[in-house]
Amino acid sequence: MRIAHALLTVVAVLTAGSPTSPDPDVASDIAVVAEELGLPGVAFRVVSEHEVLENVEYGLDGDGAPIDEATPFVWGSVSKSVTAAAVYSLAERRAPMLDEPVNSILPESNSIVPGDVTIDDLIHHTSGLPHDVTELDVWGRTERALDVVPTLDVGVADRGTFRYSSLNYLLLQAIVEKVTAEPFADVVARETGVHTAGTVAPGHVPFFTFPRSIDTGIDSAGMGYGYLSGSIDELSRYASRQLTAPSSNSPDTVPTGSGAAYGYGWYVETLPDGTEMRWHSGAVPGYFTHVALVPERHLAVVFATNRYGELEADALASAARSLVLTRLGLDEPRAAGFGLYEAALIASSALAVLLAICATKTLLGFGTAPGRWAPARALAALAAGSLLYFGLPALAGAPMPTLARWAPDIALLFWILLAELALIAVALGARALRQWTTAHV
Repeated sequence: MRIAHALLTVVAVLTAGSPTSPDPDVASDIAVVAEELGLPGVAFRVVSEHEVLENVEYGLDGDGAPIDEATPFVWGSVSKSVTAAAVYSLAERRAPMLDEPVNSILPESNSIVPGDVTIDDLIHHTSGLPHDVTELDVWGRTERALDVVPTLDVGVADRGTFRYSSLNYLLLQAIVEKVTAEPFADVVARETGVHTAGTVAPGHVPFFTFPRSIDTGIDSAGMGYGYLSGSIDELSRYASRQLTAPSSNSPDTVPTGSGAAYGYGWYVETLPDGTEMRWHSGAVPGYFTHVALVPERHLAVVFATNRYGELEADALASAARSLVLTRLGLDEPRAAGFGLYEAALIASSALAVLLAICATKTLLGFGTAPGRWAPARALAALAAGSLLYFGLPALAGAPMPTLARWAPDIALLFWILLAELALIAVALGARALRQWTTAHV
């Protein structure tokens, strides 16, 4: 979804210095962040190619068990770098070649992408595919991505320009399934060493600022772009290997138009001191992860939590940034004060209360004359309801069922506001109709 993509542009920037030695005061900042943001559970690691430099686990998983090194998290879009690494490994054995047209390997995609789109375009998000959330986060899918591709109905823009879309990685998963004739998870395990978790405890989404349990579904057709999962132990071992992996260090990148480039599932950024950093964030309803690689400094930082809601994206990104910079001996305060989530929640709640007062006054005055402007007011209420009904999903870039997973409290307020506007419109319309009928009988 577009809001999720916006999250990916907010990163933990590693600027200078080296990791500080873990001590009780430093480790406690994980607890501070978790308590301030209402994160039920957090896992955090700093690793080199050969050792764990810091390891912190805090809080509980969705089943009430303490977070430890074996607690699985859903990785979200961090899965993309794993998929890219698997495809890169297969391509080294010339099956498939990265410059091959997608449709020559995956004819099921003929109606989706033009004939000149290559596998490399999918990896670098230059195929022109849109980030269509109606085709993503379809929980409970047990089909292969290869089975889902023929059902996709999306429009494609011009090839060649970076346009972030998880559909690119759905197609990459389908290509892997096609050329290997094996389950995607098995290929990923063999080619990258990542073993995805079979089950994951419920995550949490914010519900009027409090964490609300959500049974984050696993989408078998979406493992390539967002639904790989594993413990902090698994994720940090993967990050450690990527410090020297060919795909994660490839100079083959494309500009994103936002100051960073994009390589094999990683955003690539040159820091002020000339150091190169590769990173990706990942989010699904209930889970958030962030992985940053600094190969020149032999350092990887991994952060995972079991709470995520779309409107909390900035707060989580800022927290991850602060934690990373602290480990580098730098001091940069986190963003404080009201964020987008709090602002949206307060505004929606205030509007719901205001409309509740208006609806109550309208119903209490049902037996009185409606006034000359009652029909216009009824039409205005209907128009406002229609604007809300069609406008909010368009603004969010997601249908309401999807929005309800990422922001259930905002979705609830949405339906309350619609009900209040409908009640006001019906009450005013009924009063006006009764007066007109009385006057003409």
